[in-house]
Amino acid sequence: MLNIEYRHSASKGNTFIDCPPYWIIHELYDYESEPNARMKMGLAAEETAYRSIKNKLKDEAIIQLAKDKYIKEFEGSEDDPECEWSGMIAKNFVEHLREFGKLVSFQNEKQIPGKEYGLKYDIIGKTDFEFENVIVDTKATAYIRRLKAGRVDPKWYPKEADLRQQFLYRELFSKETMLLYCSYKDTYAADLGDRVGYLEQMIQAFKNIEHVLTIAKSKEDIVRMYPLTFDNFRWKGSPEAKSFAYKVWNDAFKKGMN
Repeated sequence: MLNIEYRHSASKGNTFIDCPPYWIIHELYDYESEPNARMKMGLAAEETAYRSIKNKLKDEAIIQLAKDKYIKEFEGSEDDPECEWSGMIAKNFVEHLREFGKLVSFQNEKQIPGKEYGLKYDIIGKTDFEFENVIVDTKATAYIRRLKAGRVDPKWYPKEADLRQQFLYRELFSKETMLLYCSYKDTYAADLGDRVGYLEQMIQAFKNIEHVLTIAKSKEDIVRMYPLTFDNFRWKGSPEAKSFAYKVWNDAFKKGMN
């Protein structure tokens, strides 16, 4: 059995579901990826939206604050299209978030015992924008895919991973949750509706993680369970992560042959 310091979360569960090798290098080998331009865009837009709601900023100030954060705080380039987009996305976030009334909290974190779900490790959740009656999770994106008729493409939104996350948050915080997708020129909001099964998928992923940790005697054992592929979006713009993963997989199989 492999014992590690670990807490379950929606992001870790989704990563394990979508891309086990990416989960392995981060959770077992302590690799820390540098945020790419799209991640910096989202971080700048979300933090700017919070500051803007709190300080009642106008559109022009919102856009400038987001761009400043993108460049100065998250060390992005002013020449990146994401720099300009971050400002427009922040403005769109604020416009729609203000409709929900008074903001109760931002990035509120909660940890609950995993044993309530038959798990060894605890579960943590960290929300975006919490209001009196709902938690809104904001998603910054370069564009929102729509059909020719103008409707949002249901194959793309809401994303399966986002639904798993929000069903988990609804469970942890005992409050309704919804998703707000914003690009620099479009928005789309979705509640959980009558969808079912997404919380169960996430809890099952947590149990799969613990099962793998239970049957493995070493980190290398877990590496050898999964093929190394780079088709998942998480590898995009991360050549250093790919190089690190190559070395981990090569070393694990060399060790296994000895």
